[in-house]
Amino acid sequence: MATSFQPLSSIAPAALIEYLGREGNSAEIVQWKYFDSRFNRNRERGYAWVKDGKIGGFVGLIPFQVAMNGRIAEAAWTCDWSVQDQTGKGTGILLIRQAQENYEFLTQLGGNEATQRIISRLAAKTVNDAGIMFYLPLRLGAILRTARRRAPHLPFDAVDLLNRVPLRRPQRMASATAVIIEPGVSHVLSSMLETKECRDMYSRYDLGYVRWQIGDCPILTSETCYLAEGSIPRAAALVWRHKISPGFWGMVLWSRKGADRDADVLLSHVIRHVYECHGFLVSVVVSRLETDVIELLKNQQFRPAPRRRPLHIIASGKARGEPVPELSPLSFLDTDFAYRFAQPLDLSRTVYV
Repeated sequence: MATSFQPLSSIAPAALIEYLGREGNSAEIVQWKYFDSRFNRNRERGYAWVKDGKIGGFVGLIPFQVAMNGRIAEAAWTCDWSVQDQTGKGTGILLIRQAQENYEFLTQLGGNEATQRIISRLAAKTVNDAGIMFYLPLRLGAILRTARRRAPHLPFDAVDLLNRVPLRRPQRMASATAVIIEPGVSHVLSSMLETKECRDMYSRYDLGYVRWQIGDCPILTSETCYLAEGSIPRAAALVWRHKISPGFWGMVLWSRKGADRDADVLLSHVIRHVYECHGFLVSVVVSRLETDVIELLKNQQFRPAPRRRPLHIIASGKARGEPVPELSPLSFLDTDFAYRFAQPLDLSRTVYV
């Protein structure tokens, strides 16, 4: 019975498509997520446990960089971590060990209870309440669709007219500054991504990363919103929705230091835009450390979800033994939440080891 651990670069795409297909992932999602050569840039995107020529376990990786204590380090978000072959006891941890050979930090945000038990034993830093999802219901469809997921046999949302009943009517903003809305992930966001962060540890995402995560995802439609004042915006937002389930919108909001008023004005415009596009609900993920953003969202009547998302950081190489700060800010750009936010996966079929 031949077994081995292999990097994803040595695995045929069809083999991973078959494996992740059993987890409910479509072929087009797997192709985009793991085999986009523009984003991969020769970086290892995952490791597989292969038994008798077939994948029995897998951990996916989304590479990025972190700034920590004044230096830049290579990191990767873990995702799609599972072992389907139940004879592979301990294989899950060994997959993580394989991934540690390429990245100084492996990070995970969320995950089911079994996954968290394992990853917390390996992590140099665990913050159980790090990530908070805020949501703003705009129409009755937000409630009816949620009820449908909990009881799939009951067609709560069968009447479209009922779904569109407003729960609130956002007022039109009387602002001296116009808001620009561009389709897709605009180059305007480059300047926002280059903003210097003052925290001890933060993600460094470039425009290519954001375009891959949101703009290139085959099941998302996105727009960039920003205030048209000056050549460089002081506040910007990226919003997106599923092509199949367009009522649910995700958002990432950026603002420069001292631009709280601009961020508030922009957020009001974005809410109104989503409402006018018949959106049911807007969701945002933030770090518990982003107190100014949390206050802004609460002022706009966003509600926090009752369950927070734990953050785990595994350190390797140079970072091993070094105190690891809490990674902040957090958003839907972290891990693979951006395309899953409105359709939580059913993990009941996956055996985590």
